[in-house]
Amino acid sequence: MTQNASLTHTRLPTKLRHNFVLNPITALAFYQSPNSRIFLLAAEDTYLKIYDVATSRLVSQIKVFYSQPIHGLYVSPSPSPSTTPKPAGTTTGQDEDDVEDEDEEPRVLIWGANSVAVISQGTVDQLVKGHGGSGVELREEKAGDWIYDGILFPAERKRGAEGKEGGKRRVQGALVTAHNEVVPLLIGGDGEVTFGPLTSPSRPILYSANLCLLDDETVLVAGGTVFGEIVVWKYFLDGSGEGRGKKFEVLYVFTGHEGSIFGVSISPEISLSNGGQKIRLLASCSDDRTVRIWDITNSPTRGTSILTDGSGENDHSKRCTLAEARETGFGGSNNSEVKVENQNDKARCLAVAMGHVSRIWQVRFTGRTQHGDGSPIEIHSFGEDATRQRWELTLDQAKWKEALERGYSGEQDIAGSFGMLKNCGIVSCHNGKNMWSTAVSGGDGLPTLIATGGADGKITMAGDQAVGNGEQAYRDIDVTLTVEDVMRVAEGVEEDSTAPVEGQKKNTVKNGFQRYAFLSENTLLATTSSGRLLHGTIGEGLTWKNVHLSETVLADLKSYYVVKSPVQGTAILGSSSGKVYLFLEDGHQVKELHTFPGKISDILLIEGAQETLHKDQPGAWTVIITVLGLDHALLMTFDPSTSSVTVDPRKIYLSSDDVSPFIATAAAFCGSKLILGSRVGAVAVYKSTPDAYTLDYSRKDARTKDAVTCIVPLPGSSTSFLTGCRDGRYRIYTLTSTSESATLHLQHEISPPLGMIEGAHFTPSSSGLDLIIHGFRGKNFVVWSESTRQELTTVECGGGHRAFDVVFPSSSSSSSSSGGSPGPLRFIFTKASALRFYSQSSPPLRTLKEGGHGRELRAVAASVSSSSGEVGRYVATAAEDTTIRLWQYRDSSAPAGKEKTERGFKPLAILEKHSAGIQAMKWFGESHLLSSAGNEEFFVWRITRLESEYETLAVVCESKYPDRSADGDLRIVDFDVQRYGSQGEEKMLISLALSNSTLKSYLYSTETQQWKLLAQGRYTGACLTQIRHLRVADAGKDIQVLTASTDGHVAVWSTTLGSATETETEKAEYQMVTLAKVHQSSIKGLDLSSSSSGQSWLVITGGDDNAVHFTNLQYSADDKTYKVLSRSRVKDAHAAGVTGICTVREEEGEAVEVASVSNDQRVKLWRAVWQEGSEQPVKVTLLDNQYSSVADAGDVEVIKEGRVMVGGVGMEVWDFGG
Repeated sequence: MTQNASLTHTRLPTKLRHNFVLNPITALAFYQSPNSRIFLLAAEDTYLKIYDVATSRLVSQIKVFYSQPIHGLYVSPSPSPSTTPKPAGTTTGQDEDDVEDEDEEPRVLIWGANSVAVISQGTVDQLVKGHGGSGVELREEKAGDWIYDGILFPAERKRGAEGKEGGKRRVQGALVTAHNEVVPLLIGGDGEVTFGPLTSPSRPILYSANLCLLDDETVLVAGGTVFGEIVVWKYFLDGSGEGRGKKFEVLYVFTGHEGSIFGVSISPEISLSNGGQKIRLLASCSDDRTVRIWDITNSPTRGTSILTDGSGENDHSKRCTLAEARETGFGGSNNSEVKVENQNDKARCLAVAMGHVSRIWQVRFTGRTQHGDGSPIEIHSFGEDATRQRWELTLDQAKWKEALERGYSGEQDIAGSFGMLKNCGIVSCHNGKNMWSTAVSGGDGLPTLIATGGADGKITMAGDQAVGNGEQAYRDIDVTLTVEDVMRVAEGVEEDSTAPVEGQKKNTVKNGFQRYAFLSENTLLATTSSGRLLHGTIGEGLTWKNVHLSETVLADLKSYYVVKSPVQGTAILGSSSGKVYLFLEDGHQVKELHTFPGKISDILLIEGAQETLHKDQPGAWTVIITVLGLDHALLMTFDPSTSSVTVDPRKIYLSSDDVSPFIATAAAFCGSKLILGSRVGAVAVYKSTPDAYTLDYSRKDARTKDAVTCIVPLPGSSTSFLTGCRDGRYRIYTLTSTSESATLHLQHEISPPLGMIEGAHFTPSSSGLDLIIHGFRGKNFVVWSESTRQELTTVECGGGHRAFDVVFPSSSSSSSSSGGSPGPLRFIFTKASALRFYSQSSPPLRTLKEGGHGRELRAVAASVSSSSGEVGRYVATAAEDTTIRLWQYRDSSAPAGKEKTERGFKPLAILEKHSAGIQAMKWFGESHLLSSAGNEEFFVWRITRLESEYETLAVVCESKYPDRSADGDLRIVDFDVQRYGSQGEEKMLISLALSNSTLKSYLYSTETQQWKLLAQGRYTGACLTQIRHLRVADAGKDIQVLTASTDGHVAVWSTTLGSATETETEKAEYQMVTLAKVHQSSIKGLDLSSSSSGQSWLVITGGDDNAVHFTNLQYSADDKTYKVLSRSRVKDAHAAGVTGICTVREEEGEAVEVASVSNDQRVKLWRAVWQEGSEQPVKVTLLDNQYSSVADAGDVEVIKEGRVMVGGVGMEVWDFGG
């Protein structure tokens, strides 16, 4: 019998304490301190966090609202220091009073929904000094409507106004609401905010708004409506507009967008080159994916608008006209803001351009006002596709000025015809979707800084000084040169150096560049199709010197050669005649090293060769020479101390079990073993014998015939190495070998967002080692940080399959202190037979704060060690973005608001194989992770901790669900897994709940990766939502599972397997043995607590009916039946559906503590006392009830002893304990 539990609100030792949060960044603003340090204010749910832009350090944080996320920030400009000398005799007391007044000045305005708060100058000063905000309480005031923008007036204006009024309190700021209303703000010394009377020319529903203070008494308002119109009007603070008592004046109503207006931005007054003419612009962006620029400069011929606040004659008709706000539909003028006097406003659209692949959320000007040199006006747009795009606006100034003078009333004044918006670059800033906050800081003579905050919780920085790290050793260079350009300026070039080589016909010579090799970070070697060698030095630009070659060498190199740089300052060249040449920078001479019996096919640089082959030969180097037509390759060694060349007589026989013929494309030593990669994706292991290098083992994991382009040993490991392949995947292998044989084990296989991988290296960062991968994606060359999941460079080059070389800094001092950045790089390549050189001083984007998933989390799981029982060594999160992220939770003893808050989770790996939203996820010990999703996707991931200095988890998809239906459109909504058989056996019992109401149990072997269907059943009442194993007894023959469904029932199912489980082909059937109604509607959360005897369970469920239910379930071994002994229901446990339930603690005496989460954004802790075998109702006590910053919570899970994690739109960790 179900009984509503009576809740006892008592103070018990167990409470919830906030430990960590990673939420969407909803607002950003820059703040410059009095000592000129730049800080970024970031809103993360209810907290305002302050970061030092130079160091990326979280300085402090302060809680602003109780349970309302922050939506907007406005930082008042710092008051200009007074230049007036103080009169003689000014007392110290007066100076102190002035300082106190300045400290009380409101400096930061904060709003969220209809909540408002202000932070004084003194509080801001304390926060940026790192003193924290735990002792500061801000007053939260409530406005009458949703707020879209706010502004604080400069201190000079406020002080001047107060002086005129004899100390009377005056308006110090203003807000604009979702109904196009301006609300003046009166702010007291204690931070108390009082709202003045509302003013509005009309009340359309807005999606965006922007305020700009024009002078001491006038605020310019721009509002973007739901139905694609933009209303621009003036608000007069003290009724000081033209005409008596005028409070507003409507200036323009713009039409043209074909969707809702999501962003509007008013520019400062901009000076153009046209006779000092000034212009003020408005930028807008919309659901229609366009950016539009509007002229909101006052036209000389435009009269004063007749639209006022209705204080004069005929006011009744004017008020009626203004009240006609558009309510439905786009286009046309019926029921619109567009009046007769605004019919020509649409011609004020100066330029329009389409950008982004989805909706555009915001658009910003950089703040620069001086464009007298004719330079374009820079604008940035920010979209739902998580990209930032830079635009340059160029105006036809003569045409614009003529249109302005006639008020855009001529027939020739056509919208979008006065200028051009040019897209100048796209930067991907965040994971998943949506960039919720932006901030742009800059101005004349000031650096431009751009910050973005996304739904993934990440903050990125870009701009003139955002990514610098002290003095920049590299300069930003981007230059394209032809051979003729270089030969004209190169030193040591004879007059006829561009003439064809003797024996060549002039009309057959294609004068272009052939190969490149960086000899160091500052020098390079370029070769031409005529056989010439050009040595380049990089400084302020590129300087060139022709390398003198004898006629014999020139003729040998004229048609074909290979060039590589094995060590700094050295290059080797191989020709079609079989000759290998050496070039040394010191002497700028080329000499012959050796002659091989045939055309040099390739010269392979060997990673790890120094440690393996030249421990006692500092400076010596070895390469692999492959010769066309030979079935073997040869090792060639050069010792610069003796200038001697040695060719190892032991041949490397190029063969493989998987590929014939084997064409080597990459090489490395892993311990004493030689590893080669082939042109078609195979990897081979060779062992050294006294006579030769012979094949020991080979395997091919690439599913296409694409070349292995690099082999990189993992730092600190003699058995693991990484391979990059042109199939777009990089793989990590572990080598196990004996004296008799060797084996490669694939440990890791991931596809970063590159189409072809050409190389990889490890670079030091603040958090350890960062894996940097470079390659091609489409027409672009891309450098990718695998550790921070960020593009570091994107250069349009025409795509792969071209001659190129790239160099990265060789010392850790060049790396960015922020981590994840390779610092400078240089890239040279051929495009249309010309040379293009690109040098980057620093990445275009820097991560100020690391993020997580870009969509809602749906599952959280913590590993449990099978040997020690340790919980939470690894944490996995899965989201609607179809990715799984693996983390290491690092509990810290740092004070709240310091490093612990920002570095609670260290990312270890990202799994990207699912194509549908992930439904459930669970660990099997620490060695395997299982995940299910739509489209009948179920993957078994093998997890390995690599023994190397590179801290990551190696992950490979070991197996997938074998019994997909013909359509493959079912969802595997939940599953459970446990060990099956004896402790030493690696077998899993996996039970699945599918969206067609079917439950299935499989036996899976991790050794053979084989699946066997053991039993299945079907629930006919409704769809299944949850499944758990209850008992697996009698050597695994008796299996009972518990399911929950959308009709609010829990059911117990039982099956008995045959005696020959391993070989029997017929599956068993599940029989329902118990059915109990526990909820009014769908069950969203389920967890179990078992008694010490293993015969009783407390079943805890949470449902769509807002209730939490406790069911005492008893098993009878005599008749093998289940009975519900008692049930207790907490009605209205939450204000919305309960989406997650987990047992956080089990105590002796049959008591459990349970955490529940809901869409009401509350996390609650419950205590349930029950007795095994007793029919007494479960006694339930509410221990704690806290606001959760995670919206749309999808799961709750214990991730460590005393820690529970909530996942949804973001993620947070709570401490629970005495």
